[in-house]
Amino acid sequence: MSVKIRRFVALLLFVALLMAMAACGANEGPAQPGAASTRTPIVQEETPTLLPSPTPTSCSTTPTATPTPLPMPTPTPTPAKPGVPPAPLPTGKVILVSLSKQWLYAYDDGILAFNNAVETGRPELPTPTGRFSVLEKVRGVTFTSPWPIGSPYYYEPTYINYALLFKAGGFYLHDAWWHVKFGPGSNVPHQLPNGSWETGSHGCVGMPIPDAKRLYEWVPVGTPVIIRD
Repeated sequence: MSVKIRRFVALLLFVALLMAMAACGANEGPAQPGAASTRTPIVQEETPTLLPSPTPTSCSTTPTATPTPLPMPTPTPTPAKPGVPPAPLPTGKVILVSLSKQWLYAYDDGILAFNNAVETGRPELPTPTGRFSVLEKVRGVTFTSPWPIGSPYYYEPTYINYALLFKAGGFYLHDAWWHVKFGPGSNVPHQLPNGSWETGSHGCVGMPIPDAKRLYEWVPVGTPVIIRD
């Protein structure tokens, strides 16, 4: 085959290729408006920024300020009620007997604990005055008269439930269960509603059984006993 023929064939093939390419471009044409695209757009997700976690604490509640305790006020002794004498001693237990009032007052650290009516020695056998103390506590004792039978001061053996010795020689604070009247006027001769008569003690300080029991249980040996007019 001659060189001219080969060149001619090559030229024809080149022209045919150009025509084919032109035909392909015409078939594709421009994209039609409104046509949906078959390509799925790639969305790049934004990577969140990680914030540092708070460091846990040992207590999950909000701490509050601890209140400062206020100093407790110093207790002040309660003022005596009208007619009640002030405590003769500021501290400790003390017994005060008023002969003019025929009354007993019991104080604890200057404060009145309780009080009750009493009967003290008759005029010819008065209760001694001054400062004494509880020397002995006795339960269930029988008092016997130091005066002989026939003496105006003699008395039969008498059972006593509660007795507090405050002065040697037989001076006691005790229950006087046989006595009717206590309080003002009970230490001198006085007539009772039934027409009988009674007078004061032989020098002791007597009181009803409930009051003697309370005093006996409350007071320790050594407690001051102050007796005054």
